[in-house]
Amino acid sequence: MKTISVVIPNYNGIDLLEKNIPPLIEALVFAKTRWEIIVVDDASTDLSVSFVKTKYSDIIVLSNEKNMGFAETINRGIFLAQNDIVMALNTDVTVDKNVFEKILPRFNDFDVFAVTPNIIDPRNGYNQAIYRLKPGFCWFTDRCVQLAKIDSRQEVPLFFSSGGSSCYDRQKLLQLGGFDPIYKPFYVEDVDLSYRAWKAGWRCVLEPGCSVLHEANTTISKYNKRRKIKFIAAKNKIIFLWLNISDVKLVFLYILFFLPSLVWDIVSFRKYKLIGTFMAFCHLPEVVRARRKRKALFLVKDFEIIKRVSL
Repeated sequence: MKTISVVIPNYNGIDLLEKNIPPLIEALVFAKTRWEIIVVDDASTDLSVSFVKTKYSDIIVLSNEKNMGFAETINRGIFLAQNDIVMALNTDVTVDKNVFEKILPRFNDFDVFAVTPNIIDPRNGYNQAIYRLKPGFCWFTDRCVQLAKIDSRQEVPLFFSSGGSSCYDRQKLLQLGGFDPIYKPFYVEDVDLSYRAWKAGWRCVLEPGCSVLHEANTTISKYNKRRKIKFIAAKNKIIFLWLNISDVKLVFLYILFFLPSLVWDIVSFRKYKLIGTFMAFCHLPEVVRARRKRKALFLVKDFEIIKRVSL
């Protein structure tokens, strides 16, 4: 059985840690393998750190001196982790008892990079795990598919594995450098990581035999205004395309539809993409440097990946 390290990024999540650490430990013990839990605190102002240190002496706790955002925070735990598999787990996720028993054997397949359980919103039963691509007006859009709509007897490929409740092959994760901090403070980091894995020839898949519970869009919304979240998401989606798309035809299509999509954004009174574009341009030198570093692992063509993960 593979061994497992669980890395939990935390910001003012003492109530969530108190709720979700006990079922996590139960699931780890049930898996009958070596395990560790690493909590990385992102400069919380509550009593999260003292709570974990006092109640769970076996849990490793790292503390940021200042707020660093998701990627840099979770990467500290990833780089410290010692076991075969790393689970990135948000504080607001409750794991089922069998989650590791089901997921860990999937990594016996060498080409598997990430495995994601069903991610169920307990308020409505909605499954947040299965994202696929669909052609849009100017580009592709992603759509969340429900498990009942697909044949789960076959392997279920995912456009991306959620960075809040997925397990990753640690060696491959380190080879990719973890989550990219260019997306600071949040959003699209997990999409980027998964897509880089696909381009390197690895797979992101669903494990339909187990689940975690997660109330969607609660934690980030608690600390950020909705409009700000939309601007950041738009900016990061643009950076994702600049960093990763390399097929000539797709690059041409992106350039062709770039201005029309901005015009549509303006006339529809949204302006999220317009402002997100200006925000993205501030990172252009950083994007250029990062893209050069990534090119060595651009082994699979974009169209091949899109074919695998499209509706």
